[in-house]
Amino acid sequence: MLTVHDLTVAFGPTTAVRDLTLHAGTGTVTGILGANGAGKTTTLLGIHHRVPRRTGRITLDDQDVTAYDTTALVRAGIALCPENRRLFPNLTIEDNLLLGAYGQGRVTCRRRLERIYGRFPWLHGRRDEAAGRLSGGQQQTVAIARALMSEPRLILLDEPSSGLSPVAVDEVGQVLHDIAAEGTTMLLVEQNVRLVETLCTTAYVLAHGRITAHGPVAELLGTDTVSDAYLGTAG
Repeated sequence: MLTVHDLTVAFGPTTAVRDLTLHAGTGTVTGILGANGAGKTTTLLGIHHRVPRRTGRITLDDQDVTAYDTTALVRAGIALCPENRRLFPNLTIEDNLLLGAYGQGRVTCRRRLERIYGRFPWLHGRRDEAAGRLSGGQQQTVAIARALMSEPRLILLDEPSSGLSPVAVDEVGQVLHDIAAEGTTMLLVEQNVRLVETLCTTAYVLAHGRITAHGPVAELLGTDTVSDAYLGTAG
């Protein structure tokens, strides 16, 4: 599905991600683990061309999409669910969802909305409510649903459990589990190790902008490499 080869992202003299290579297989959920500041968010933004890349080659189903801008990547099937949800709090739930299908025709947007409402009936009942009035877990569900509005083959998820209560984390985890069960590929940046353990088959450990380990989640969790990465001492 997705292969990233030698991705480097720098901001002026600061290199945030260096020579990063990873693969996410079709229909899998692949985790990216690491401490704050390890370069996890920058990795997703680099893949999605939200930030300039210094080097790197991106392929999707063996198609070279390196030169695609963000809009073209969305059309190719890669959606980003950003950190902290990034909803427009004063817009309605429905208007936030429609932003996920920006540039599509009215008929297509309506068809995709109906599909989302079929998956999340409570969104339909509250579709005219301002998104800012929702709880954190509900907002995260809207953010995930907005990403689904582009009908992606691959979703890049940045810290979907951030700032949520344990109950809300479980609810969001179930949403992601159900989406994965339908065959959607995911690349998941996440601090919540339990959520990674539940959802992911394989994971990469990132420290100081570099991959320091990768492999099956069951083998990685509990290792010194993972512990050091979360303490910010690896690399």
